[in-house]
Amino acid sequence: MGIPLREIIYEIGGGIPDGRGFKAVQTGGPSGGCIPAGHLDLPVDYESLVKVGSIMGSGGMIVTDESSCMVDVAKFFIEFCMSESCGKCVPCRVGTTHMYHLLERICAGEAEERDLATLEELCDVVRNTSLCGLGQAAPNPILSTLHYFQDEYHAHVVEKRCPAGVCHMADQEVKA
Repeated sequence: MGIPLREIIYEIGGGIPDGRGFKAVQTGGPSGGCIPAGHLDLPVDYESLVKVGSIMGSGGMIVTDESSCMVDVAKFFIEFCMSESCGKCVPCRVGTTHMYHLLERICAGEAEERDLATLEELCDVVRNTSLCGLGQAAPNPILSTLHYFQDEYHAHVVEKRCPAGVCHMADQEVKA
């Protein structure tokens, strides 16, 4: 506890392979938030992680490099939360599914700007009305990427392109 993210990633974890640049670290398991490079000196403890939109959760960390699309990353994590929902409460069962479908539309270049507002509102509803911790934390990857990587969402929705070249859109080749 208290070790900075930078030390964990670069000294303990060995850094980013193939000389690629650091983009974000997702902490706390699938329902944790994605933390950008500007917070690499953040100490890993419960309070500090919550302040930047993440959680300690299971204690896991997933490091992404510059080749990752953060919209696609959010979609990946919400898909896990959606599949893990027990279905008991409507906000989690229906909300995570709707969030996933909105992210699919964004990644496909089919979304409109109003979809971003809908996505953010839906995250708020799911977080505040779900019965258990899964539903309450499921929006974290989406909210943190919306906050820290707004430019990537903007590129997908307004410019109809994926800056990382990960998402398949009509006018853009998919990275191999």
